[in-house]
Amino acid sequence: MDQKNKTTLLVVAVVVAVALVAVNFDKITGSAVSNVDVSVTPSTVAGGKITVMVNANGNRVKNAIELRKVGGSEVRTCNFDNCDGSWCSKPRFGEAGKTLVAECITSPEWNGGYYALVEQYQTNKELGRAYFTVT
Repeated sequence: MDQKNKTTLLVVAVVVAVALVAVNFDKITGSAVSNVDVSVTPSTVAGGKITVMVNANGNRVKNAIELRKVGGSEVRTCNFDNCDGSWCSKPRFGEAGKTLVAECITSPEWNGGYYALVEQYQTNKELGRAYFTVT
């Protein structure tokens, strides 16, 4: 292999290496995560609707909020009404404000303390939660 081919091959290898690092930079270094602001309707009746409002603070939030029983295993999911796709960091393009909103229906069998759990997209790291009561 002559010098020109060696140089070309080395340049291509460096470009590929830099591209791989750039694409996966947040996974390599660990991105800074700030907690999200989560608020929820404080109480509802079984089978009723609660409103979950989230300010993502720049995080990629999963578009699947989990409603969980405190100390239990019951889980129900719902999605943001003003977000498209599997993650959100702000409302969809063209919508004012920075609050993501979800209207979630509780189970008709629920009774007691529950919370809405918001997780980071891909890592499933908990970013925030808000508690509510079902009567």
